[in-house]
Amino acid sequence: MAAQPLNTDIKVFRTIRSFRQANRHESVAALIKRLRPLVMSIPAGEILVEVKARDTTTADFSPYMGEARYNAGRGFPIVIGLKDQVSFANAQGNMPGVDMAFQIGQDKFLQNTVVAIGDDLHQDARDLTPDIDLG
Repeated sequence: MAAQPLNTDIKVFRTIRSFRQANRHESVAALIKRLRPLVMSIPAGEILVEVKARDTTTADFSPYMGEARYNAGRGFPIVIGLKDQVSFANAQGNMPGVDMAFQIGQDKFLQNTVVAIGDDLHQDARDLTPDIDLG
């Protein structure tokens, strides 16, 4: 196996991925025509659901209406819901040293520029504030 020549630089370009948020029961047109927004797959936060609590004293038209009717005044039922997410536009606009995105299929990827190659891209992505409130 050949050794690395001493006069070359080794540069590692890490990327972060964004993908189309395909919700359940989505139409075929929405999936293949890229009608869904791009959301970021944040490193160490790829699971997009979380445990949430629903106020049972609220009587509104919601997926938890049955729970609210039967448990009124008895506490907070535990439900599973979507996490707050970071949009692709937010990530591209607010991350320092990010190069133009490149696309593979329906996913877009962000990477650091050559000047900012030493910056921690994954930590910068984790520091972003979620901007899409789905809860």
